[in-house]
Amino acid sequence: MSNIAVLGRGESLNRYKGMSHLFNKIYICGRFHKEIKKIGVKYFKDKEIIHVTCRGGPPLRNDYYDKLNVKHIQTATHSIKKEFCTRNGKQHSKKFPKDMELKIVPICMADRGYPPLPCDVIEKFCNKFDNYKDLCIFLENKMPKEIKKSGKDSRRTRYWPTTGIFATDLALNENNENIYLFGLDLYTNLSFAMYKTIGDEFHTAIETSRTRLAFYHLIQMVKEFSTIEFYSVSQSKKFKFNYDNWHLI
Repeated sequence: MSNIAVLGRGESLNRYKGMSHLFNKIYICGRFHKEIKKIGVKYFKDKEIIHVTCRGGPPLRNDYYDKLNVKHIQTATHSIKKEFCTRNGKQHSKKFPKDMELKIVPICMADRGYPPLPCDVIEKFCNKFDNYKDLCIFLENKMPKEIKKSGKDSRRTRYWPTTGIFATDLALNENNENIYLFGLDLYTNLSFAMYKTIGDEFHTAIETSRTRLAFYHLIQMVKEFSTIEFYSVSQSKKFKFNYDNWHLI
């Protein structure tokens, strides 16, 4: 069995350069042009590269789509026109090169992810369900009105806690290969954390719940894809999962 890699932007991404020869196919997540420049273009050449972008994320700069022969851009949306845009309907697709294909969530991922509820609402029920699909059924039965309103407001059909987690889920469903995770460190101080102000104080409840939901979904994938070997280079102690197919390297 060959190997694929998912590259986020955390500290552990630094180890990718020394292991890049192991991979023919990689998924790069979000705002990644600075990382390509730092690591070196030559470590990305001659590979099949999928750029997985968040809805508000910018395209790669420095002509990297051409230099690295990126075939398409993958979104976590089910409709480019209806979902790959702001709440006001401003199209994010206009940021990207016109000749680059923007792909929606593939059919193999159609029923994955979570109902489009706020992250802190979903995460609150995680410890009640050992299978995230049972959690989704519970939420869909318990909160149909909330899901409908939240989906309309956020312009989402399904939800994943981070772009890196979506990219990992996507990679697992599109391939039958061992998977290596770089830069998906999921520290509590996520760089894109959303802060909300209550009075004069800043609270990071959304950030914390998103991190916990990301960990929850990562474990769900390790259990579900039990025949796939997972390799994580993160040094976070939180990644010491007790599963036979999970390896810290």
